[in-house]
Amino acid sequence: MKTTRAATVVLALAMATLLFPSGGEACNSVPVMGTDEACHKACPTLYQLCRATLSHAAPTAEATVFAIVAGKYAKLSYEATMDAIDRLLPSLPAGDARAAHGRCRDRYYEARSHMSGVINGLAVCDLACVRQKYVDATAAVAACGDGLSAFRSSSRVFAMNAGDRDKTRLASDLGALVVGK
Repeated sequence: MKTTRAATVVLALAMATLLFPSGGEACNSVPVMGTDEACHKACPTLYQLCRATLSHAAPTAEATVFAIVAGKYAKLSYEATMDAIDRLLPSLPAGDARAAHGRCRDRYYEARSHMSGVINGLAVCDLACVRQKYVDATAAVAACGDGLSAFRSSSRVFAMNAGDRDKTRLASDLGALVVGK
């Protein structure tokens, strides 16, 4: 299962690089830079995560490429968390924990939809709603974590959500290189 998921991540990131070759002029007025510069400019506090996320992107590319790669990485992570919730829900007794995990899954569906909108908008340089979609994806992932906070010691999903918050922030910060803050 982990090997399949890793292969999916590598394939998705490679596809983003193929769709937006290094140095392309896909969107007007978007800077071309290296991954190191993009990570330093966009998200110095998440530098290591940024470098790992962009490791399969072209070493120099339009910032749009990096934003798309990070968005796809976040979306894949959301899907892994949703899978974990789906596997966990049947084993939870009826009550608060089960309800909180169900609401969390619903927020992840929202986050995935918003991040898909980000990726699609960036891919065609339709940037009008991209910033708001980042905000909405961030809010949906945060709402899940807030709803699970009472179960943080017993829910492995809570830990996954913390990682997803970082991936969402990274995607949003790299996207800000394209659409602004």
